[in-house]
Amino acid sequence: MKVIRYEIKESDTLESIAKKYEIETEYLKAFHNSHSGIASLIIGDKLPIQLSHVIINAESFKDVLHKNQNVKDLDFNLKSRYRCEQLNISRVNNEVITMSANTYLEFLVQKVDHSPIFDISVTDFTFSVDPVVFEKGFEFSHKFEKIKSPVIVEILKSGKVDKVYNRDDIEKRWIHFRDFGLANDDMFKQLSSQAPAQAKDVVDTGNKEFLKEENFAGMLDKNLFYHIFFRAYQGAGLEDYTVHQFSQIFPNVELSTDIVKSMVNEDENSATFRLVGTLNRKDLSEEGLKGMYDQIYKPTIKYSYSEFDFVYRITYTIDKKSNFMTEGKASIAEKVKNNFEIITEYKIKKVEL
Repeated sequence: MKVIRYEIKESDTLESIAKKYEIETEYLKAFHNSHSGIASLIIGDKLPIQLSHVIINAESFKDVLHKNQNVKDLDFNLKSRYRCEQLNISRVNNEVITMSANTYLEFLVQKVDHSPIFDISVTDFTFSVDPVVFEKGFEFSHKFEKIKSPVIVEILKSGKVDKVYNRDDIEKRWIHFRDFGLANDDMFKQLSSQAPAQAKDVVDTGNKEFLKEENFAGMLDKNLFYHIFFRAYQGAGLEDYTVHQFSQIFPNVELSTDIVKSMVNEDENSATFRLVGTLNRKDLSEEGLKGMYDQIYKPTIKYSYSEFDFVYRITYTIDKKSNFMTEGKASIAEKVKNNFEIITEYKIKKVEL
């Protein structure tokens, strides 16, 4: 530990001092307060007028990483467990459900104090799906999900992943599964014999997502737990953002949705926020969507194309002391109004360790 006594200059702020030593503002304040008398405590977000110096631990978590070259040397001393329920359904004419799947997941979250570094593991998984013909597909997909766990990441203030620290482990898991696991998987063997081009695409997509850090980070962001948890951790500091994803209804159509954050309520210990999305229609061709709908869906649904929309609603509550989420829910839907829709409902609940 490298402790210094920093003499405050006239132009200094808490933020500028923290930035100078590459540490977080809250950590700077907490460390100073733990090494100072009552008269020198920093209570709010500003330096007290009478304060002449700040006590700083100038060895940040980044210094530890640089010195030891091992993220496992860090102290993941903050822990929390979450149980998640995800419901996916596809529905025709607002009433006929063509597919329904319930997925139940448990995550163990561990964090390095005063840093944006997290170690997250999936500790439980089960599902049910109707019709049962989709079961093998869900089981096959989960094998890819297992490759991602555990994952050790550093996140940005946007809530996106900046760095994956255990990339080597993840790459080894993928390569072993690709070279040995897939060869013994009944579903993949069937795919290889009936549609070899699709089987090759599975492998190519895996190589692209697991062997390139930027793509892997983007893949994590598509998982609703990471997507919500990392944004919730930013608290009131989360800025409005844009989500980009491909449509599940219309092949090769990219959707852009602008997300706005608002506060629902707040008390001394917790704060609840809401994220609401608005589909950006500037680059969407309604004629193109109608043409695809008429070709793919109208022969079965019978009714004519109506209106396309993407719904994005997320609400979550955080503990203000730790910024860890205590509960959250999401409603994500893609729909051709009154005709066909794909809906995802997601619930997160913090449980005892």
